[in-house]
Amino acid sequence: MIYDRPMTRIQPLTADAGPALLAAARVLLGEYRNYAAAVAGAGFGMAGMEYEIAELPASQLMPGGGLLIAWIDDQPAGCVAIRPLPVVLPERAIELKRLWVREAARGRGVAEALIAGVIAAAHAQGCTAIYLDTEPDRMPAAVRLYRRLGFVDCPLYKPSDEGVAAFRLALAGPDGGA
Repeated sequence: MIYDRPMTRIQPLTADAGPALLAAARVLLGEYRNYAAAVAGAGFGMAGMEYEIAELPASQLMPGGGLLIAWIDDQPAGCVAIRPLPVVLPERAIELKRLWVREAARGRGVAEALIAGVIAAAHAQGCTAIYLDTEPDRMPAAVRLYRRLGFVDCPLYKPSDEGVAAFRLALAGPDGGA
């Protein structure tokens, strides 16, 4: 699936990703890691991120998951990860993770295009919702974006650190209802 919006192209990372796509994924996830570490401080767990970057593309290609890369012209502009959620939830859902947009690309609809790509992936998998978690005190702009796009506060759906909030986006079913 490649999702196009004006000036933004969304491309999924695949097992046979070429060098440019793989390099873009490594750079963008590295930038996300550095940003998250700076925002979170010393308590940020880097081991998982280091593994994800080192083991690309395999680390992102679990069933029901993936990584989407946003491009503006020929430049990588952002990324978002998709994770399957365990069956303990009362619905079929995926998780939006690691949304990152480079500073130069902010304000140009890149985050919205990436989230639209996640929504398309969720629909393709027959999901009824998308979940995410974030730290509102550390990432208020992200929370404003999520709420503007229809995400609502919900109970935490997995063990989380203090200060983490969860959000849910209900997806319309085949009959148009949520």
